[in-house]
Amino acid sequence: MNKEDLTSKVIAPVVVALISLIGGLSGVLIGGHLSTEAENDRLQLNYKNEILQQRIRLIDRAASIYGKAPGVRDVWVEYLQSGNDKPKGNLELSEKLADYNSEFNAVINLSGIYFGPETRRALTAMAENSSPWWEKDGELVNQYLGAMASELKYGFE
Repeated sequence: MNKEDLTSKVIAPVVVALISLIGGLSGVLIGGHLSTEAENDRLQLNYKNEILQQRIRLIDRAASIYGKAPGVRDVWVEYLQSGNDKPKGNLELSEKLADYNSEFNAVINLSGIYFGPETRRALTAMAENSSPWWEKDGELVNQYLGAMASELKYGFE
């Protein structure tokens, strides 16, 4: 076998096979990497969507509980006036107040977790006012709700 035959019949096919192998492996590696990146992007998008949905629900819950403040105030006054004269009625009022307070506390605590520094500052400002939550200054409540709304996308950029 002469040198030209060796090159054309043995070396050329081996070189072509090596190039094909390298190309094929590169394609698989690149495709796998891109697939992993796409999956990570999808998971990140799902995470952000879930956080956004939770924040929207919290804004709705906060507006709802503060919207009930006049009724809670009435229940509180009735509770204070009932004294021990009607133990069963007093228990019902106490349970209503406990329900309102648990919803309020859940909203406040979750707001501090899910939102950013502006919301936490608004919560601190409300906490500095020692009145019960159902008697908070409307301006403080509006600042709190506004801070939550402005921080819907906090941490997503």
